[in-house]
Amino acid sequence: MNMLFLFISSWFLGLEPLHEAGFRGEGITIAVIDGGFYGVDQDSAAYPTEQIIGWKDFLEKDSTFFTDINESHGSMVLSTMLTEKNDEGQALGTAPGANYFLIRTEDIYAEYPGEMNNLARGIRYADSIGADIITISLGYRQFDNPDDDLKYENINGKSAVSLAATEAARHGRIVVVAAGNDGNDPWHYIAVPSDADSILCVGAVDEDSIVAPFSSFGPTADGRELPQVSAWGFQSMVYSPSADSCVRKNGTSFAAPRIAGMAACLRQAMPQLSAMDLRRMIIESASNYPNWDPQMGYGIPNAAAIWQAYTALPSLDANSEEPLYFNLQGIQLDSAPEHGFYIEKRGNTVRKLVRP
Repeated sequence: MNMLFLFISSWFLGLEPLHEAGFRGEGITIAVIDGGFYGVDQDSAAYPTEQIIGWKDFLEKDSTFFTDINESHGSMVLSTMLTEKNDEGQALGTAPGANYFLIRTEDIYAEYPGEMNNLARGIRYADSIGADIITISLGYRQFDNPDDDLKYENINGKSAVSLAATEAARHGRIVVVAAGNDGNDPWHYIAVPSDADSILCVGAVDEDSIVAPFSSFGPTADGRELPQVSAWGFQSMVYSPSADSCVRKNGTSFAAPRIAGMAACLRQAMPQLSAMDLRRMIIESASNYPNWDPQMGYGIPNAAAIWQAYTALPSLDANSEEPLYFNLQGIQLDSAPEHGFYIEKRGNTVRKLVRP
């Protein structure tokens, strides 16, 4: 196995320093909305029982929630956050200390518009139980009946399911949604609800940070720059309970939860930040920010840069109207520079900015 995978999930997003400092998502609840979660209740090594704090089935087929071997997509999504080690004892999950609430809204045996209603219900339920983070590796635009297919003009954040995601985000949840896997198709755009406002829409890259060809394109029909960030989703290592081992899988489905796990670690490390501030910092820490790409967004975010920059800066009265300025090494400046990147701190708000 390529040794690059030694700390790939934590190293790739700059999470290794946070994990080593004890910030692994403890005390944070992540709601995972997906299809079924085959085997999660039987494999305590990959899915520690005490960290699965509840589950809800909006398909009303409770007996198959953990038992249908065809429904392991949710299980593999969960592994990118919760499963601590791969087969060789190497780091895998981005938030192995977090608590998880599992929600099924996806019917893998059919594709119909009612699934969007189920997902909207699932999002509202996750919001109602107080989940800190909601991660969604589902998207809709094409159905069994072609008459129901969405058009690009519908990718505007105004569908009922996208509005549910926006509402949850504005209630203080960090909502993370996979961009979709249609980049190679004539359609090639993101789907709903990854077009929602105030969320994190996530594309996929490989381990060399090269954008995955299947990762769906933005912008939205109303011109918003989505996706915003990307993570490892091409030939991505996940744990598969049906295979009883780690396997390689492709999909933005596996990129989005890695960002959700990163957000959980940052939320634990910096609890005083609002969800919106943390979301903005994740975007502004991305490798290519402020330059946006329709597949990769602003690039790959860096948790260590966010945490280290925030903790290295002196405190400032939250009511102060006077900001402080720093370079990217955390050295305070007398004023904002005329050119280049810099950090502005105003109260509890920290922003990475650039002047061309």
